[in-house]
Amino acid sequence: MGRPPGARNDGFDARRRELARRALESLTKHRGQASLRDMAREAEVSIPTLKHYFGDREGAVAEALRTAREGAEPHLQRTADPGRRGLKNSLETLAQELAVAWSVFGVGPMFAAGMVAGMFDGKTGPAYLDGVLEPTVLAIEARLRVHARRGEAALDPDDEHAVRTAALAFVSPLLVALLHQNQLFGRSCRPLDLDRFIATHVDGFVRAWGTKAP
Repeated sequence: MGRPPGARNDGFDARRRELARRALESLTKHRGQASLRDMAREAEVSIPTLKHYFGDREGAVAEALRTAREGAEPHLQRTADPGRRGLKNSLETLAQELAVAWSVFGVGPMFAAGMVAGMFDGKTGPAYLDGVLEPTVLAIEARLRVHARRGEAALDPDDEHAVRTAALAFVSPLLVALLHQNQLFGRSCRPLDLDRFIATHVDGFVRAWGTKAP
C-alpha cells in the first residue's frame, strides 16, 4: 500500500538537514548570494529536489541558516562557561577566541554571508537570528550570569533585560571591528591593532559592568 498523499518518507528529515548543511556551504561560498541553482549544483541535486524539501530559495536559505547552530553547539557551550576565570580574564579570552574563530575557522565568512542573505527579508532574517546571531548572544548572556552570581559583574542575573543589554554591549563592538577589518577590507585602508582593541574594549567593559570582586 502506498503512502497517503502528503506523507513523508522515513528519511525525509535527515535528508532535509543534510541538504540544508550543503546549502549553508553554498551560501557561504557565494557570500550570501547563492541562487537556488547554485545550491542545487553544489549539493549535487536538482532544483525540483530543493523545492520539494524547502519550497523556494528563501525556504532553503532560512533552513540553511538555522542549521548553522547545530555545528556550533560545542563552541556555544564553551562560550557560555567561563570556567574559573575572573571577569576580565574571561572576557579577554572570549574575545580572542572569537577573533581566531572568525579568521581561522570560517566563522567570519559564514557570519557575514548569513547577514547578507538575511538583511531586509522577513523569512531569512529571523532564521539568521535563530541560527547564527542569537545563539552567540545567548551564550554570552549565560557567561555573564555566571560572573554576576559570583559577584564579579554588577548585574542582576535574573534581570533578562539587563543581562541582554550587557551581552550586546560586549559583543557588538567586536563584531563591528571584525567585519571592518575582514569582510569590509579595513586592513587595507584603516588597519586596527585587534589585540590592543580587545584589551581596551574589555578594560572599558569591566569598568562599566564589573565589581570590585577579584
